[in-house]
Amino acid sequence: MKDIRVSILIPSFNGGELFRECLEAVFSQDTDMSFEVIVIDSGSTDGTVERIKGFSPPLLRLYEIDPGEFNHGETRNKGIGLAKGEFVILMTQDAVPLNRHWLSAMISPFLTDPLVAGVYARQYPRAEAHPLTKRDLNGWLTGRDKRHVSAISEREAYDKMRPMEKYFFCNFDDVCSAVRVSVWEKIPYVRTDFAEDLEWSKKVLEKGFKIVYEPAAAVTHSHSRPLGYEYKRTRLCHRRLNEIFGIRTISTRTQLVRYAFNSTIRDAAYIWSNEPVFYKKIFLILRTPFASLLNVYAQYSGALDAITGRGSNNIRGV
Repeated sequence: MKDIRVSILIPSFNGGELFRECLEAVFSQDTDMSFEVIVIDSGSTDGTVERIKGFSPPLLRLYEIDPGEFNHGETRNKGIGLAKGEFVILMTQDAVPLNRHWLSAMISPFLTDPLVAGVYARQYPRAEAHPLTKRDLNGWLTGRDKRHVSAISEREAYDKMRPMEKYFFCNFDDVCSAVRVSVWEKIPYVRTDFAEDLEWSKKVLEKGFKIVYEPAAAVTHSHSRPLGYEYKRTRLCHRRLNEIFGIRTISTRTQLVRYAFNSTIRDAAYIWSNEPVFYKKIFLILRTPFASLLNVYAQYSGALDAITGRGSNNIRGV
């Protein structure tokens, strides 16, 4: 058996049918590189563990942990520590490789430049995704169609970047990413409930390494989540963005009201033009004011939590 070159790490919890699709796509890769798959399950009750055990490929290892042990940073550290590969691909259980060349595309930037510490993939929304989800994901940094390499050439210029500019520069996304293990050994992930990927990327870039966005490596990945979950996720996200980069998108209640109003008008108009099913169009437009208000309030509150040291530290399940 050839030495394993690549390890693929997937944390799982009640992954359902999408996780089966993910694993089938992973094991159908057309590549000469030997690879293994490591799954760390944190208490699934929907048959996910049994589904994993039903896969025949020998190089699939399952580790089970208590739900309370899961942590976005530490669980990934645990998995990378167990990996046999020189490179570790980090995925979520609902990210499905788009084609059979995904794995090779993920690893190719490492093979041509020893300073590449991390690579992250393009994300395509699912066909059935909400029109706003499609708009936002296709317009985000993980929706670009051209490769991008981030590297600090002048530290003074980097230090002078505005918070949002520095965030974009350091972007990295563990929905589907890959890390060079030799770099991770020096700079592991931090223990955190969110944005472990961004904090790691910022640190490795500041140590002189490179981060590559590789659109040739692509997965399908999007969500349709309840408003309450989206609120918690956005609030926690903006707390971490403030902690890592100093970002504060909405700093006053006046801004909050204005942004919520403008967002409602813009999003409702987009839904009207892009949702083909009439009853869905009406439902989504009626939902928009609540979604917009919760979104901007979550941004406002999240940054305030970081500044004041209170609030969303106790948010769980995101």
